[in-house]
Amino acid sequence: MLGRKIAAVAVLTLIASVCYPQKNRAPMKGYELFSWKENGHWHYSLLPGTNREKTYEEITSKTTVIVGTSNFESELKRLPKGAEVLWQSDAPVGVKRPTSSNATSFKQPSRKRIDRIRALCDKLGIKLTLL
Repeated sequence: MLGRKIAAVAVLTLIASVCYPQKNRAPMKGYELFSWKENGHWHYSLLPGTNREKTYEEITSKTTVIVGTSNFESELKRLPKGAEVLWQSDAPVGVKRPTSSNATSFKQPSRKRIDRIRALCDKLGIKLTLL
């Protein structure tokens, strides 16, 4: 009888964990952050970390780009505590950029802006690493 109750509780716990997954769960590989300045505004692309290199199209896709530092800071506030963010200083090796002269050149902003973002990450419990 006790064994059936324990089994029932275990089954209900399993069902609940599948039906109600944890919100804001960080990807196992953390996040990759790319940034660049365009038309006087900083652009950010925060992507889940993976075992493969990101493509230029993924990084600059309209669906992933966050325009403006304050908008990016709002996005950081949505990340779970303990998340890890690797801020890339350039595109990954091997990324094929468009040959046009207006191709995005990835770079990190000024030290002052980085310090502001780092302070927010510290406050939120996010580990920020500059590469």
